Amino acid sequence: MGSNNQKLANAASSSTDKGHSRSQKRHCWECLRRRLVCDSTHPVCNRCSTAGVVCPGYENTQPLKWLAPGRVKVRNRRPKGTSSAKVTKNSCKAVVAARTGARSPPFMDVIKWTWPTELRAEAFIFSEAAEYYNTCIYQDLVHIHDLAYNDAVFPITREHLQHAALVPDYIKYIFVCVALSHRINRTRNDPELKTLVRRIWEYRGIVIRGLREDIEEGSKRHFDIILAGIISLLLVDAQQGSSPDWLCHIDMIQALISMRGGFRAACTSSLDPYVPSKESHNARETNGVYSVLALGNTTSPASSLVMTRSNVEDLDFIIERYGDRTFQFHLLPPPLFAEIVRINHLRMRAASGMVGDDLSQEAYEILARIEAFSSDSWADSKPAMNREWALVALSTQAAVALYCIASLQSLGVLPLSDVLEACRIEHGISLHAHLKEALPSIRIRRFVGWPLYVLGMEAANSCGGMKDFVRDELVGMSYHIGTNTPLVAKELLERFWASGDSRWDSCFDKPYPLATPIAIDVSGII
Repeated sequence: MGSNNQKLANAASSSTDKGHSRSQKRHCWECLRRRLVCDSTHPVCNRCSTAGVVCPGYENTQPLKWLAPGRVKVRNRRPKGTSSAKVTKNSCKAVVAARTGARSPPFMDVIKWTWPTELRAEAFIFSEAAEYYNTCIYQDLVHIHDLAYNDAVFPITREHLQHAALVPDYIKYIFVCVALSHRINRTRNDPELKTLVRRIWEYRGIVIRGLREDIEEGSKRHFDIILAGIISLLLVDAQQGSSPDWLCHIDMIQALISMRGGFRAACTSSLDPYVPSKESHNARETNGVYSVLALGNTTSPASSLVMTRSNVEDLDFIIERYGDRTFQFHLLPPPLFAEIVRINHLRMRAASGMVGDDLSQEAYEILARIEAFSSDSWADSKPAMNREWALVALSTQAAVALYCIASLQSLGVLPLSDVLEACRIEHGISLHAHLKEALPSIRIRRFVGWPLYVLGMEAANSCGGMKDFVRDELVGMSYHIGTNTPLVAKELLERFWASGDSRWDSCFDKPYPLATPIAIDVSGII
């Protein structure tokens, strides 16, 4: 009896060990899908790497997967004799779960009871995007709250989905495009990549048609929702990093703002039935366009700069209205952002042939203000994470100083003197050091993209180590933020480095809106 008990104990121990081994060594989701034996290598398995696909990892929850239009991976079987019209709530949930990869989709009741029947298909698409946003995009953005609370960072709730039934299609489908673009840039080797990109172009077409219809209806031209739609379309197109359309959108936005009585009036009044508040719904979006335009001008030829005069004229109002907000101007300190706007206008005037002592004196005054800025004082005014705020400020300060010197030397406004050369080298070394510390932070890495581009420009005058750093960090930023813009910048900088030219304006053959948060690569589809 004792011998048998010992054998049973040994067998149980062996079974427990094997079970423990199996629990520690599990298949990745891609190998499970393909019914292959996974080697369980971390962080990604060798089978996926060899096959050239992105390994989705070993998490307990299956990653979301976008399916081709009209394709449903799992369909519920109805009992014999059940009418196809009698679809239960649970079967609807199962279909959406299969399409999104989510185990318990939270939006089905909202779709079933609040969306009109003719809009149910559209609701499914929007709910897919919302679930992807909550699972993938928001989970990265939520860390920003560690710096300070940001009311622009929040998950999509049932109430949002319910309200979405009331807004125009172009607002809903712009959101879907943002989610799809992030998905594409996170999984570039996905076999369904081209299908996903085609879906974006399909939804973009819906956005453009809807906007055109509302713009052509004169009574709606003043609505904030139209301005928000065009601004959002601008950001989606600018997210490509090389889209030729972004300046056309700027022209339309400028025309609509003029119809509203100018930039200040557009920020302080609401004429929109969708917006119950007294203050304009588009104040944040209009401020965002101002920031994108200012930073987009820095990475554009001096002969192609737009709206620099109006930017300078509205600068005091912008700083007064938005300068004390925690997250403003892509997290750039307002005094440094103001100097970027002034440098842009100086470049435009110099490109127009107004080179002279007055412009040089103005340039030296700008540079003096940049170097007098106190990054530590600015960081000390923030509620938390002072070191990370300081890194953003220090990186921006060095980048703006480099932009001032390099871009104005390129136009002859500043001389190629030994003093400025020493200043330029010092700021380049400082920027390199600060970015090395800032980029590993999940809270601030998305806010130091523009300083990284400036370091890439400066790397043309430096050793290969700085170029390698910029190249590697741009690739990493593209993945972590889900944007193609850093890869556009990488290709642009590599051409610039190979040219042997180090002048700022020699880098740009056209305007590049590189300072955008999310982008998508459509070069393989166009």
